[in-house]
Amino acid sequence: MKKLVSLALALLMVLSLAACGGSGGADSQPSQSSQPSGASTTDSKWPEKEIKIIQPWSLGGGPDVITRQIASYSDKFLGVPMIVENHTGGSGTIGMNDFLEASDDGYTLFCCNGPLFSLTPSFISVDYTIEDIIPLVGIRITEFVILTQASSGITDIQGLIDYANAGNTVKYATTGGPGNDSFTMISALFATLGIASEAVPYDGGQEAINALVGGHVDVAIGSPPTYRDYVINGELNCLGTFIPEGLDVDGIGHIPSFKDQGIDIEFTGMDYFAVRSTVDAEKQEILRDFVLKVYAEPDFQKFMADMGMAAWEADSSEILGMVASQTEAMAKYIPLVQ
Repeated sequence: MKKLVSLALALLMVLSLAACGGSGGADSQPSQSSQPSGASTTDSKWPEKEIKIIQPWSLGGGPDVITRQIASYSDKFLGVPMIVENHTGGSGTIGMNDFLEASDDGYTLFCCNGPLFSLTPSFISVDYTIEDIIPLVGIRITEFVILTQASSGITDIQGLIDYANAGNTVKYATTGGPGNDSFTMISALFATLGIASEAVPYDGGQEAINALVGGHVDVAIGSPPTYRDYVINGELNCLGTFIPEGLDVDGIGHIPSFKDQGIDIEFTGMDYFAVRSTVDAEKQEILRDFVLKVYAEPDFQKFMADMGMAAWEADSSEILGMVASQTEAMAKYIPLVQ
């Protein structure tokens, strides 16, 4: 019995010494289980500092509001803060150029849209191409709607035509000049209808809607985050949308497309996150996964629903396909506004 106890104690001592030797010393090797299964070195160490989103559009507009809400989840899912900087002007090209001058280390994202490639280069000399960026994930489909002030009595597109035929020049709010998608589409619509019009520039989508509500312009173009509450409250009327299948907005109902109203004009825009094309693929995947985790959050889904929108989970290939389709469509509209 004593021999068995002695043997057990000896064995215990050997095991204890082995355990101690494995936890330190110059020759000790790190455990292979120190990282989660399937995790890479990049996954475990990146990101290590603040991430920046360059927003080429103004404060308060749809893209700005949504990207700021997404950024608020960064500490939760990435462990680092994420900030949004507005670099506005030049129909988005100022922000694009600042983005492309930033390091390609993955710490700078860009809130991009299709027209920066499908439209803007036809009006503004640019130094970038689609090959300079990699789309990570969609943000939203841009659902442009033409709106009038309710007190104007113009409730449909025929009413707007009648107003113009009575000798009135339609003043419309715009958030940019040629090279901007909203400017191009509303200008192309008026050209198609033969409506005499005058563009009145504003700094952002919300300012344009405010100008319409205040009676400073006759017409404005907007997306649900900027106009929805005004329509629900009876202050604004929706005349139609460029989305070819029409648009269903919570609290408003169905908004008919111009195509359904017999007008041959349509456009589906979008916003999406992008990084430099030379950013490491693993970092791209971490950032895309972060955005998709945000989209799955019930609070974020409610936030989007309250604005009458839904997150757009498109991947790179779908986004690039839409850019190509936009480029083809714009070939018809650009001559109408040049």
